Amino acid sequence: MAKSIITTQEVEVTYNLGKSNEFKALRNINVEIMAREYVIFFGPSGCGKSTLLYSIFGVLPPSGGTVYVKGDAIYDYDPFELVQFQRQTMGIMYQQFNLIPSLTVLDNVALPLIFAGIPQAKRERKAMELLDRFYISHVAHKLPTNLSGGQQQRVSVARSLVTDPEILIADEPVGNLDSVSAEAVMNTLNSINQEDRKTILLVTHDAKHLPYAHRVFYLKDGRMDRIVANPEKEQVKKLRPGETIVTELEQAQRIYPYDTPAMIRVKSLLNYLTQSISFDQITRIQQVAEYAIEGKLSREAFHLFLKKPQAEGGVGLRPEYADELAERLDRILHESQDIIRFRKAHGSEPGVTDVAKMDIADDIATHLVRERGVELSAAAFQHLRASVESRVGGYIDKEEFKRQLNLAVEEGGAGLDPYLTHEVAWYLEKLIAQGVAEIRVQSKRAHNLEIMKAEAEHEAKKQEASARARQERAAHSRLWRFFHRGKRHKKGVPEEA
Repeated sequence: MAKSIITTQEVEVTYNLGKSNEFKALRNINVEIMAREYVIFFGPSGCGKSTLLYSIFGVLPPSGGTVYVKGDAIYDYDPFELVQFQRQTMGIMYQQFNLIPSLTVLDNVALPLIFAGIPQAKRERKAMELLDRFYISHVAHKLPTNLSGGQQQRVSVARSLVTDPEILIADEPVGNLDSVSAEAVMNTLNSINQEDRKTILLVTHDAKHLPYAHRVFYLKDGRMDRIVANPEKEQVKKLRPGETIVTELEQAQRIYPYDTPAMIRVKSLLNYLTQSISFDQITRIQQVAEYAIEGKLSREAFHLFLKKPQAEGGVGLRPEYADELAERLDRILHESQDIIRFRKAHGSEPGVTDVAKMDIADDIATHLVRERGVELSAAAFQHLRASVESRVGGYIDKEEFKRQLNLAVEEGGAGLDPYLTHEVAWYLEKLIAQGVAEIRVQSKRAHNLEIMKAEAEHEAKKQEASARARQERAAHSRLWRFFHRGKRHKKGVPEEA
């Protein structure tokens, strides 16, 4: 049976107590965390999640209440005892890595063991084992500044585990990483929980990390708003039969993590009234739609996933509805390419691409008309095309675009009724969102390639300078040997064999 490893009783933290700028960061916090559990403290900036984390870690004494770790009230320890307890029981990861730039990777990982007085051979062996586990042993003798962000955070993970703590604390550990590195670090933490059976306490404001946790502790304005168990993971904290019931609200909270329980209930009803798929199916679609949008999953594979029964890991949609969804996704991604083409032409030299922009705006207007089944006169279509050009060019906002569509044709509008105006504008916004997002991705990718190229050139220059320095040292050494051989020869000293 799982035992509690961390308990807080009515914990409060007040900054600047008794002063005019007094601020209560935590209010009456009561939590119980089980050994080997993975929990996430979640909420917006300023909600108190990091404050709670550091109170549990032992570096932020509460203004009221008690923090128990492994049954001990940790703030009853004297400072020396508390440091010893932290060293043996808890490891910590930070968003900023906090590696010492003048020490090698190996020494950074071994640093806690140096403070503990562990012999050099033993601590370096332990550090190297962890570096090898996280696939970074090849950089053991490099300085942290020569590593990527993802590599530096894996060094931080290794350092936090070098004393073999029971509890690993992570404060926004992937906040400074790109998506690929962030996913790798999050998978590493999950492995540490599942395979090493460590208790994980993680702070984040990013909802996509919530599925990793057994339970999510939602904080708001310094209070514990609610605690939600992950229905997809076997719980460490066992619940009595009938003590709780998992509903679709838990799935909805994953989609809308910042909404209150009352708003989640509203969304649950609106989902039933306006959509033909459940929150569970929406969550499943989200899991693979990202790959389809990024071109990492074929249309056929996405289509099969939509039709695959839920019992086999799919979405379980009716075949005809799956066909419709796959076709609509394919169409909107294809048509959003015109947004990309227009924006790129729009950023070119004035006057050179006006004809190209008009042609692309014409294509986009055609997409809108076909998608919503609208029949327009030639004059109305030309007005729609002009409004599309202004909206995609960024000269007018969505509301002005809708106003122009709603105007009579004689007044320069498209003559659409309010309902069609809303539908056409809605679809155009979807195209713009996808196209602009892809432009940003392409721009970031190009920027990253430039950085990589600059880094490679810098590294090549360093290698060239290093090789030159070695050659100069070798030449100097040869001259030195030649000079001293000459001196020994003059003195009649025989040369060494």
